[in-house]
Amino acid sequence: MNFFRFPGIISLGILILVLLFIPSGVIALESFSGDQVSIDTPVVDDVFAAGGAITVNAPIDSLIAAGGTVTLNAPVKGDVIVAGGRVIANNNIGGKLVAVGGTVDVNGDVGTNALITSGRVTLNPRSRIGRDAVISAGTVASSGHVTGNLSVRSQSFADTGSVGGTRTFVKTEQQSLAKIFTALGILFSIGWLILGLVLIKIAPARYHVVVDEVAKTPVVKLVVGFTGLIVACIVLVILAMTIVGLPVALVSGLLIFIGIIFSVIFVSSSLGRWLLGMLTVDIKDWQAFVAGFVVLSILFRIPFAGPVLLIVTTSLGFGALIYTVHDNWEVITGTIG
Repeated sequence: MNFFRFPGIISLGILILVLLFIPSGVIALESFSGDQVSIDTPVVDDVFAAGGAITVNAPIDSLIAAGGTVTLNAPVKGDVIVAGGRVIANNNIGGKLVAVGGTVDVNGDVGTNALITSGRVTLNPRSRIGRDAVISAGTVASSGHVTGNLSVRSQSFADTGSVGGTRTFVKTEQQSLAKIFTALGILFSIGWLILGLVLIKIAPARYHVVVDEVAKTPVVKLVVGFTGLIVACIVLVILAMTIVGLPVALVSGLLIFIGIIFSVIFVSSSLGRWLLGMLTVDIKDWQAFVAGFVVLSILFRIPFAGPVLLIVTTSLGFGALIYTVHDNWEVITGTIG
């Protein structure tokens, strides 16, 4: 059970990376993405899904999912690794359950271990954990059965269920402001991940143009991006101060913010390409993006070094975006002859 000593988001990231780094001949993935994802036919394969709302209505082999709401209405043969605003497991899971979310409700059996990090966790009467359960949350309610050990860290714990092994409860203090920001950061990262997957789906050609640009003279792109961001901030402040230029500043600021969000996405794909490229196996665009995004998300949370790396990543991606816009300006404005 050493795995459960990692913080939830780090554990989730490591598991996703492990699965992505296994050659495609060993493990295959069926991928689903979109605002509303509904799996209504059986999938005899491992499933990766990302979207606003994900619903599994038919049996599948295993699941890796990131979404606003993830609902399991059908059995999953193997492991479930999920991150979402709300996670609802209404059917049986044959392997382990690893969940990070705002709320997590377990209404079925979990074959082996359960690791859950959430604001609120509920193990309902129909739930049964086959081995150990480790839960870290604001509030926890357990009325199910845990065959092995149950470890809970929370502000409150309503325990009316049964435990075959050892029951451990550590009462935590009310969430500090830092913990709240951490939770919001995790949820924001989930949305960021979904945005990248949607962007790859709806505009793959334009996406590749910018990602390819990241790998060309990255040092130059880093300097140009950092300088561009500084200059843009100064110009926006000056425009806002003139009052007359305030509308221009607001619109321009929104466009720059969108560019910053996309910058991390582009660099994530470029990094993922490089990492997975060392394995000399065929990789898909979404696999490269997820691998790079997970690595960067973990690195961004390193004290002191994380914020610096975020600035470097944003500057590099923003610089690549500037070069792409410059090289395709006539096409963008429609002035090409």
